[in-house]
Formats: sequence, C-alpha cells, structure tokens
Amino acid sequence: MRLAAMLATLLMLISPVRAETFDSIAAVVNNQPITCYEIQQDVDNLLRQFKQAKISQIPSRQQLITRALDDRITSKLQEQEAAKLDIKVDDDELNQAIANIENSNKLLPGQLEMALAQQGMDFAAYKKSLREQLLNSKLINIAVRSQLQISDETMKEYYRKYVANSAPRREVQLAQIFIALPPDPSPEQVAETREKARRIYQELKAGRSFSQMASLHSDSTEGKKGGNMGWFLPGGISARFASTLELPVGGISNPIRSPAGFHIMTVLAERMHKAETQGESHDEIHARHILLQIPKTADIATRAKIMHRAQTLARDMADASDEEFATRAKEVSQGPSASRGGDLGWFKRGAMVPAFEDAAFKLKAGQTSGVVESPFGLHIIRVVARRHVDPNSFEAKRDQIQEILTNAEMQEQVPRWLAGLKERADIEKHDCTGIVVSTQGR
Repeated sequence: MRLAAMLATLLMLISPVRAETFDSIAAVVNNQPITCYEIQQDVDNLLRQFKQAKISQIPSRQQLITRALDDRITSKLQEQEAAKLDIKVDDDELNQAIANIENSNKLLPGQLEMALAQQGMDFAAYKKSLREQLLNSKLINIAVRSQLQISDETMKEYYRKYVANSAPRREVQLAQIFIALPPDPSPEQVAETREKARRIYQELKAGRSFSQMASLHSDSTEGKKGGNMGWFLPGGISARFASTLELPVGGISNPIRSPAGFHIMTVLAERMHKAETQGESHDEIHARHILLQIPKTADIATRAKIMHRAQTLARDMADASDEEFATRAKEVSQGPSASRGGDLGWFKRGAMVPAFEDAAFKLKAGQTSGVVESPFGLHIIRVVARRHVDPNSFEAKRDQIQEILTNAEMQEQVPRWLAGLKERADIEKHDCTGIVVSTQGR
C-alpha cells in the first residue's frame, strides 16, 4: 500500500507541462528524432555542472536550451555516421575503458561506480556517455585522422628544432571557445560569426568564466569540458595558433580566424618540459606472422591436425614473397593482425613472448620460419626487415613526432569535418515550450 501511495503521489506531481516535455520533439536529424525530454536532461546536467563549478551567473533559459540542442544534434550526426561505417564499441572495449579510468585514478575494480554514486551520478548513464565518447573517438580516427598525411620533411624539421635540442621548453594547458562557420560561408555569415566571437571575447575580458562560456558557446568537441584542449609544447599546435603558447597563464587571445571558424584561446596552466634521452641503441625487426590457435580443450588428435596444417603452411610459405605471405595471413591467420596481413610492425627484444622472439631474431630479412609454438598457438614468422636503432634518433622518435603533428592538424580538420556533417544533414528544429530551467538549491 505504501508503494502504491508513493507512486500515486509521484504521478500527481508530474505536471502537464512536464508530460508535454517528455512527448515533444525538439529536432529531427535525418529522419531521427531528438526529444524535448532529452534536452531537459541535458539542461539539468549543464546546471549541475555550473553548480559544481560554483558559477553564480546563470545563463538564460534560451542559451541553455540552444547549447543542449546543438550538442544533441552533433551527437546524433556522429552516431549516424558511425552506423554508416559500421563502427561499434563492444562491451569488452567499454569495460577496458572503465578499468583504465579506475587504474589512472588509483581505484580498485568496481570502485568507480561507488565514487560516481557519491557524487550523485548514475553509473548506467555514465557508461552510456563513455560508450558514446569511445564511439566518437573511433569515428574521428577513421573519418579524419586516417586521411591525414604528415611528410617526412615536416617530421624531420620538428625533430631538428624541438627533439634534437634538449633544452627545457615551456608547456601550456590550453582551452578554447570555437565558433564554427558553415562550409563555404557567405561574407554575411563570416561577419555575423566574427561579431559573435567578438562579443564573447568582450564578455571574457569583463570577467565571465571561460569554462562557462565554452560550455555554452563552443562548437568544438571539448566544449563540454569547459574548452580544455590539454597540454601543448611549441611545434605541437597548428601554426595559426602558435602565438597562444606565448600567452601568460590566464591570458586570452583575440579571436583567431581559421577555415572552420573563429577560436578564442586561454592558457590555463604552465610547466617546464625537459626532453628525455632514452636508453641505449638496440636491434629491431619488422615481422609478419600467421597464427593458428589451439583450443584449450583440444585432444591429442586435434592438436596433431592443427600442427600438420601449420607445417604445411610453413612449407608453402618458405619461398613466398612478402606480398604472398601477407595475402595468406589475411586468409588463414587467427590473430588480431590478420586484417593487416599478419603485420606486427617493428619491435625489439622484450616485446614478444620468448619462444616467438627467439625464433624471429634468428631470421634474416626475407626469411620465413618453420612452426613456432607459443602460449598463443602455432606461428609461422616472416621477417620483413631488420634495423639497428638509436632510441634518440629521428627514426626512433618518428612515430611520436607523427602523432604530435597529426594532433596539431586535427585541431583544424575535426571542426571542418563536423561542419560538413551538419551542412549535408537534413535538420528540423522545433520548440520545447515545456523545458524548465530550475536554479533550486543553488
């Protein structure tokens, strides 16, 4: 009876306006709806963030709704694009991400859920948000990052200027407010967007919270984090933003025009970074392999059958070219590298299990092994190339430098890609008259 009475009371407290909010449509994006109920949830979350940050200046109701709706539309477009490309985040990936978060915060397995509960956060909602972040990250890596090419000369110039010279460098933590332009904007659209950026800049100079303004107005992916872009060293940011690295902590840049829009940046913090020298020189090999797995439940006859198949493969591949070996690996290998033709990339001693490593390092470039057994199964190994590596050389730092310069290029390319998604989409916006902006408890 007590439960029935409680439910009846709750139903009485739900006003017609809130019921309308639950049922109404805020927008339709390529024939998929966004509900006013979802926008209400997002507005509540924004208000909660402002409360936690102890921000006293509450944005207007329309500002909060506009911010929430824009974010939902962007998320919906990314979700649709991921579906087109058949990109997914499975439960194993999600659980691994949670484990990484717990580990980085020195929490034991399962403690993240308790920590979030103490902050009044629902763990199921947190996991849903985290899965969305992982999905968007995979999508951007495939749709944008994989399309970028950084030339060797650009990487060598970065190495000569910043890596070979081990002098300490100032590293700064940047945040930005990004106001997007549509693709191929008209002069009127450029002028309107420039004026919006100027108004935001003036409010910032008058003392408004950068984090709050970024949460409300920034069109960049880090807008929900108060605009925080992370830490940057000289050379690790797009050239048009390089001057922001010279700002003092708390300094705010004038609006900077890029092909995608206008950027206002600030320095949140600074620290000195000293280049580290790494270890002694060593040998590395570039190898491929074909892996045949042996089930743990396999009996003697099954093991013998798999071994015979592996020995046959090894004989067939003994004189094969690298291209032939890669093709065969794609066809029959049962390892995660199969889609790459069995390519394991470059590695040094200590990176692989002993049995695999011992066999691989005995081979010359172009040679293929017999059957090698490890805890993972049966391998046929082909060494593509060998090299001697100085860990402080350009070759050793190449991947790291490529990552830095690619991230710098991504700062301009991701906003342009998002703008393109919006430009090509069919988006209808509607009013959510029932949305409530409550400051109770503030």
